[in-house]
Amino acid sequence: MGAAVGCSSGPAASPGPGVLAPGTAVLTVDGKDVGKTYDVRCQVIDWMTRIHTSLDSSGVSAMVSNANRLTAEFVRLDNLGGFTGSYERRLQGEATVTMTGPTYHISGAALGFNKAEPTELKAETFSVQVSC
Repeated sequence: MGAAVGCSSGPAASPGPGVLAPGTAVLTVDGKDVGKTYDVRCQVIDWMTRIHTSLDSSGVSAMVSNANRLTAEFVRLDNLGGFTGSYERRLQGEATVTMTGPTYHISGAALGFNKAEPTELKAETFSVQVSC
């Protein structure tokens, strides 16, 4: 008596609403899409997660804590859509972070400089969605 075992390789299931595929980041500044990247590195140490993304000659570095509740400790934007700036918890800017499955949603305002007006300090809104 024999048994047959088979596998089907149909289309991959989509991750669901609000969830990105692992290793993916979607970035916006001032409401404008500045790109999607698959160059994502995450490092978890205790209750802190360090996130780094690269997109051509730009990128994002962030630190998220889940010690008591999910908190963005810092977000640094490097030349995203021409904007370079940062959010630093308790120092400057504002940010919130939530999670949907494995996807972090970090959004807020960062202080910095835009290439269009390089001498004027300004706040720009940002959104970083990243799946580690």
